[in-house]
Amino acid sequence: MPRQIPLNFTAGAALERDTGYLLRNIKNRMVTEDFYLADLGSSLELNDSRYRFAVATYSLDFDSKYLHTYDYAPDQIWGAYRGDYSEAAYGAKYTFRERCYFRVVARRVDGETIAAYEAADLKNKLLFISTAVQRLPHIFKAEVDRAVKRINNLCESGDLFFLLLTDTHMTVNGTWQDTVANMLALNRKIQMDGIIHLGDLTDGTVSRELTSNYVKSMLQDMGKLGIPIHIALGNHDANYFHGNPDVMALHEQAELYQADAAKYKRDKDKTYYYADYPEHNLRFLYLSAYQNDANPRYGFDLTQIAWVRDTLNDTPKDMRVLIFSHDAPLPELDPWSEEIRNGNLMMQALDNSKPQILAYIHGHAHADFTYRWRGKKEFPIIAIGCAKCEDMAERKVEGSFTPTRVLGESTQELWDILIIKESGNLHFVRFGAGHDRNI
Repeated sequence: MPRQIPLNFTAGAALERDTGYLLRNIKNRMVTEDFYLADLGSSLELNDSRYRFAVATYSLDFDSKYLHTYDYAPDQIWGAYRGDYSEAAYGAKYTFRERCYFRVVARRVDGETIAAYEAADLKNKLLFISTAVQRLPHIFKAEVDRAVKRINNLCESGDLFFLLLTDTHMTVNGTWQDTVANMLALNRKIQMDGIIHLGDLTDGTVSRELTSNYVKSMLQDMGKLGIPIHIALGNHDANYFHGNPDVMALHEQAELYQADAAKYKRDKDKTYYYADYPEHNLRFLYLSAYQNDANPRYGFDLTQIAWVRDTLNDTPKDMRVLIFSHDAPLPELDPWSEEIRNGNLMMQALDNSKPQILAYIHGHAHADFTYRWRGKKEFPIIAIGCAKCEDMAERKVEGSFTPTRVLGESTQELWDILIIKESGNLHFVRFGAGHDRNI
């Protein structure tokens, strides 16, 4: 059934004719930064003679390098620009002849500068009538059933269950909707106690407004499970990548990404906090391991380390602690950084704490790995592979494991169901590519 979809324009921007990528500081143009899905028979019609528009289309096919290398798609779309945007194409009507994603560039007929209010107003005058049907997400039923069977074989009264994922790097035409659908399908069979995302929700290469829209949509998707959402912020979540100047400050990240966790915080602007499960004698610390304006950027500021030290000293001795972070606290566990700022101080704070630390769990490495810390305390530091369908083999910690991924098969998925036993044992039941792990 055709439906009308409003298009959101940004003033002072256009598209590069050769690549279809976004261009800033083009005063006499406005553009839809986001991508919209059209199908055969979808149409655009402009009801204001003061403007004209042109369309850039993008196929649903994309370069496989984004699945197998450390290479993030420009403008966060897995799609191929068709090279059809040009000055000669401006008009008042457009009909789509096949399924594609698209963007629109508009200008005034008189060639004058576009004001912000004009961009806001154009979505009421340029009508997009869509015939497109969203692709149904892949629910890998056999993998859901396998995970359920494995969980049921392990679970006992008093266990806690969490969906644990990291590095989703959501892109247009990517696999995020499949991931959500599979988590929903699993949660219907086994009720989870929460979702823990270890950061890098998106690539962080587009405007803060568009990144915010993507993140809010992802949070809304996860919210459908009806369970608490915990996010340890990643480096890409600062919205700095590929030289993006539209960087988010830490307090802005806290407000956007950790809204569901505000009830756990004494200071809502902080990007770290803890959550307790007193009936299980458990405390979860969520740390913030990246700051874009620090040097080096990966690591922990002294205020956070003092908070960790105080929080652990105030933790009842019989409580056990799990620590979640995007990055590891040791440089030898980070293939991208030769130094972790104040990482040694963080490890000292953990070593000198009273309660038992069950594990330090992190993302960022895009690989599975377990490292045994043997300081004053002994506990595992556990890396989780990336939820994004990517199996790059380079830049990995020696001994880590990067499973092969295949788009459209269950191995495109990679996330865990973390089962916390009353004994303190941790079971990681893998959904998709990789293996179960018992720690």
